[in-house]
Amino acid sequence: MTDATSTEFRSLERVSRAICLMLLIALFIVASAAPSQAEAGTTCADRFPEAEWTQLSSTLDLYATGVPTGHAERFATEINSSVTQIESQFGQFQATVCLFDPNSDFDQSRFTSGSGRLHAMLLTEDGLLLISTESVGHVGSAAAFGVAHIAMWQYSDGSGFLEPQASTIAQYFRSEARDRAILDHAEAKSTNFFGPEVTTKWGAGTQRGQISWDPSRGRPRGFDTGGYDPVASASAASSTHMSDLVRFGLAQGSDEFITEPDNAAWADLEARWRSALTIELMGTEEPTTDWKGGVSIAAVSVLVAVIFVVLGYLSKRRKGNRPPTAEPIPGFFEMAEARND
Repeated sequence: MTDATSTEFRSLERVSRAICLMLLIALFIVASAAPSQAEAGTTCADRFPEAEWTQLSSTLDLYATGVPTGHAERFATEINSSVTQIESQFGQFQATVCLFDPNSDFDQSRFTSGSGRLHAMLLTEDGLLLISTESVGHVGSAAAFGVAHIAMWQYSDGSGFLEPQASTIAQYFRSEARDRAILDHAEAKSTNFFGPEVTTKWGAGTQRGQISWDPSRGRPRGFDTGGYDPVASASAASSTHMSDLVRFGLAQGSDEFITEPDNAAWADLEARWRSALTIELMGTEEPTTDWKGGVSIAAVSVLVAVIFVVLGYLSKRRKGNRPPTAEPIPGFFEMAEARND
């Protein structure tokens, strides 16, 4: 073998070794980055193997443990109905929903501390929703709220929707599951009594983290929205009646405010919604202030009347508590008159 041939052979050998080394490194990186099925936990059984889970018919990964068959089928129907509505706005998404009976083998202690109980918990980034079936009538609506949050998170490619827009949209789907359209509108009118000057701080936070709440006790609490709690906002944007705002927007013929939650668009929508509520309630767009003087006079009159009633009551009590006067000594006054004579 000539020196030139030997040198060429050694060069090819070094290149081959380098290529093999690069392939091995690439395979190692891929193997390290890809989690195993057990680590990923794509099903409730993978995530929580201590309980026996039954898969329910749904486009989502929907499972139940310790739940009677009849109840499980009802929950699946309710959840699938909400999923259809949510997908009409955000398209298909992936979510794992685990329904558990409180007395099942599912270990709730991993999500609780102290005396707290696990009712419903949403891990938004993991696409995981846990719901206790203890309150049968609230499972479907709780699932609608949680699943909507997951859909919005994935629709935004993990950046999260603005808050309280996300909570308001999720409350709309929760309200739809509860068939509260008429009740929400009536409540919205009553809470808008003081006119359209009440505004919400749209875009004050960002959807992220986890939400833990009790579905049987009204609006969800425990939002992790970057230091902003929509429950404490000026008009409680997470409360159910704000679903009427979403319905109002949809009735205007556009749904872009749902998929593109721009602050200015939501502020404009809210202003028009509150003006419409004011007109419907009072017959005018401008909230009247004439009632304030009348209410003040009525309040003063009632206060004066209450004061007189209280004073009369105290006077009667004083009279009632006075000890009875003793009868005069027999013949006392006759004896006194005789001495004076």
